[in-house]
Amino acid sequence: MTGAPPQMSSSDPSPFDDAPLFHQFWDNGVLNPSRALAMRERIAHDAARMYTPPRPVHAAAGIGLPAPSAARNAAWHDRRSTRCFGPQPWSLSELTHLLAPLRARDASSDAMQTRLLPSGGGKYPVQAYVALCRIDGPSALHNRIAWYDPARHALTPVAPCPEWPTLARTLGVDWSDTPAVVVLLVAESAGTLVKYGERGGRFLLIEAGVHLGALGYQAAEAGWAGSAIASFDDGAVLALLGLSAPRHLAMLAYACGPAAD
Repeated sequence: MTGAPPQMSSSDPSPFDDAPLFHQFWDNGVLNPSRALAMRERIAHDAARMYTPPRPVHAAAGIGLPAPSAARNAAWHDRRSTRCFGPQPWSLSELTHLLAPLRARDASSDAMQTRLLPSGGGKYPVQAYVALCRIDGPSALHNRIAWYDPARHALTPVAPCPEWPTLARTLGVDWSDTPAVVVLLVAESAGTLVKYGERGGRFLLIEAGVHLGALGYQAAEAGWAGSAIASFDDGAVLALLGLSAPRHLAMLAYACGPAAD
């Protein structure tokens, strides 16, 4: 398919040859319906306990810094994890603002092109797919899941988008409000693991976190509602996209849309 993400050839080295322990670690955290039940029990048990974030004993000796600039940090003060969304559909203008940090620096077809977000070794293993739940745009994007092409700043439809109640079950959430979009971050890990071995697994996690931070900042700056999702059924998310493990790893999801009144 034109514009589709690059595919691994049969001659490429297997990531298992370079980082088998990372894949073992990853598999231990993969959620499926049975594991999700155990996770919910852990979360419910923890919610009933008092918790104070750790604070090192040497914190008392700190030297105060000037107050941060309110103007420069306004978006961070507005950032919230919000799961209540307004009913208005998004236009492509809102969507382009959300995805802007993920794009390449130019539209060159050069394989070594750089992105606005950093990546260890310039491998860019994280791909963004967007579940277009409520978008007022071209009919080709209605109720579709699309791959975000960072070089062209474009969306390539790849699969139907389920209705929100079905998608919510796959994502492991019980929100009644439908977000405008859900960004699904999926990694093709081979390039990073071939270069860095087991340490490359840490880079994959860092890069997914950088993407999440960028999406959260864009939402806060625009006054939208947004929330990270890590409770999804890994296999079901990959199946939605026509992908499968172990080549692909479902890293994170981010739901976003207009804030509820």
